[in-house]
Amino acid sequence: MLLQDTIAFLGRIHPLDLLPASAIEELCRKAGLEYFRRGTRILERGGDVAGHLFVVVRGTVCLFLDADDGGEVVVDYRGEGEYFGLLSLISDEAPRSHVRAEQDTIALEIPKQALRDMLDAHPAVSDRFLKAYFLELIDKTYEETRRRSSGLSNGHRVLFATPVGELVRREPVSARASTSIQAAARRMAENGISSLVVTDRSATPIGILTDRDLREKAVAEGRDLSQPVSTIMSSPIIHVDAGEPCSEALFKMMRHNIHHVLVTEAGKFRGMVTNHDLMVQQGSSPTLLVRKVLESIRLEHLEDAPERLEATVAVLSREGARAHNISRVITEVARKLVDRTAALAEAELGPPPVPLTVLLYGEAGRSELSLRRGLELALAAEGAVDPGSPIGDYARRLRGRFAEAPVSAPCEEGECVSSLSAWAESLRGWVAGEGPPPPAGADLFEMSAISGDVRALERLRHELVEAAAASEDFRARLVAAALANPPPLGFLGRLVVATSGEHRNELDLYRKGILPLVDVVRVLALEKGIVPRSTRGRLHELRSAHDYAHSDEIENALEYLHTLRIHQQLARLEAGEPPDDFLDPETLSNGERKSLKEAFQLVAVLHDSLARRYGVRSPDR
Repeated sequence: MLLQDTIAFLGRIHPLDLLPASAIEELCRKAGLEYFRRGTRILERGGDVAGHLFVVVRGTVCLFLDADDGGEVVVDYRGEGEYFGLLSLISDEAPRSHVRAEQDTIALEIPKQALRDMLDAHPAVSDRFLKAYFLELIDKTYEETRRRSSGLSNGHRVLFATPVGELVRREPVSARASTSIQAAARRMAENGISSLVVTDRSATPIGILTDRDLREKAVAEGRDLSQPVSTIMSSPIIHVDAGEPCSEALFKMMRHNIHHVLVTEAGKFRGMVTNHDLMVQQGSSPTLLVRKVLESIRLEHLEDAPERLEATVAVLSREGARAHNISRVITEVARKLVDRTAALAEAELGPPPVPLTVLLYGEAGRSELSLRRGLELALAAEGAVDPGSPIGDYARRLRGRFAEAPVSAPCEEGECVSSLSAWAESLRGWVAGEGPPPPAGADLFEMSAISGDVRALERLRHELVEAAAASEDFRARLVAAALANPPPLGFLGRLVVATSGEHRNELDLYRKGILPLVDVVRVLALEKGIVPRSTRGRLHELRSAHDYAHSDEIENALEYLHTLRIHQQLARLEAGEPPDDFLDPETLSNGERKSLKEAFQLVAVLHDSLARRYGVRSPDR
C-alpha cells in the first residue's frame, strides 16, 4: 500500500479526517501494515495491552467474549475503515474482549506513542477519540455490572429490548362500530380472545372492547345486547408502534391502567398485545402491582406494595432491563400509590374544603426514582391558606394518611399546604431575582401533578421554563448552586470517600454523581427553553434539536450510575438492610471503578465549562 494511498485511506476515517494533511501524513509514515490470516487471535481478553491502534484496511474482525457454557458471545464486528484496540491502548489495561480475524484481514497499525502524540497536539480530534473511548468503556462496564449483580446469562432474552411487534401472535380480530354487542361477544368467544378492536367504516381503529367492558357496561347495567358495540367500547384507543420496545407498551398500560394496547405498523393496525403477553415474555409484570394498588380498598391493604415493587425490580434487573426503564416503572407505581392514597383518604375524610392539587417534584417528577423510600410531595390549594383554616386542617390530616401509607410527605406539620397562587408568585419572584429560592429549589422545574388542577400546574411550569430561558442571571445562580456540589475526585483523580461516620469508606452515588449531572442538564435545557421533565428527555432534545456534543456521554454516564445505584439497593435489600445511595468503591472491579471515575471526571469537565460560560467561580475540589 503506497504512502499516498495510506494517506487517502486514513483521511476518510473519522475522527482522523479532522486532522490537517501534514498530521495524517506523519501518522502514516509511522504506521505499518499487518496481515492476519482468518482465525488469527489479534488481541486476547486479559492479555497484553494493545501497542497499536488497529484500523481495518480489508477484511473483518470479530470482538467476542468467552461464554460460561464454553461457547462465544459476539460483542461486535469491525470492517473496512473501522478500528479496534483503542480502549486498551488509552487505558493501559488489558483488552476487554478477544479480537479474531473473521476473514483474511489487513490492518494498518498506528503505534501507541504516535497516536498519543497526535491526540496531545490536536485537542478536537482527541475529544472525539476520548468520547468514543468513554462511551465504549461505560457500555462495556455497564454489561459487566449488570451481569455481576443480576447473575444474567448471555442467553437471556431482554424484555425491554424486544420490539413489541414480536409479541403479536395472531392476526387482529376486529368488529365494525355498528356491530351489535351480542355479535361482538360471540366473535370474541369464537376466537378465544379477551378483547377486539372496534373500527369505523374505513377499518380505522376507534376503540377497544374487552371482557371488562362486557361485564361492567353491558351485563351489569342490563343493556340491550342488540345495541351497537360502540356504545360500550373504551376510547380513545392506546397504541404503540411495532418497532418500539416492549417497555413502551408496559409504561402505557401502567399510566392508563389498561391491560391491552393496540400495535400498529406503518400506521396500520397489526394486532394486540396484552399484559399476559408481557408476563409470558418476562415472567412477571409491573402492571399486576399497579392493578393491586388500584384495587386496594383500605390504606392498610397497600402496606406490602414496597415489597412487591422490590421483587418486581429484582425481576426486571435479572431480565436485563436498563436502569432508566426500571426507574420509570418505580415512578409509575409511586404515582399510582400517591393517587390511590389520596383517593382513599378523601373517601374517609370527605372532599377538601377547596380544590387541592397533589404534586410530586424532583426525582419523582423526572421519573427517575430508585428503591430508596420517600417522595418529594407537596400540596397546593386554591385561594388563601391561613393557619388553622379548614383547608390547613384537612391538609394536616391528609398528610397523616400519606405517612401511614407506603409513601412519605416531607412537608413539616403546619407547612404541608400552600396557596397555589401565592406559591406561583413566590416562584416567579425567585426566577426574577426578587425573592429567595424555595426549599425545594430547582427540583420544582420537574413538578408534576398527580391530582387536582393539573393544567394550572403545567401552565405554571411552562411559564417558569420560559422565564428561566430569558434570564441568564437566574441560570447563573443555578450554575453557582450546582458548582457547590463538586464530584468526589481528589489528588490524581482518586475517588474521595467519607473518612468517618456511618458511611465511612463510602460515597453517595446520587448526591455526588447523579445529581450533579441532573443539575447540569437542567441548566442546559433551560438555556434552550426545553420543556420535558426527565433528564433523558432533555438530553434527547439537546441532541436532536441543538446538536449538543456531550449528550451521549452524559446519557451513558447517568445510565451507568443509575445501574450501580439500583443494584446496590437490591443487594442491601437482599441482606435485610434498607436501600440507600451509598457505595464502597472497593467492592467494584477495576473496570467498574475506572468507569465511575470517568463519570465523575465528566461532571468536572461539565462544571468547568459552565463556570467559564457564566462567569461563576468553580470551588476548589
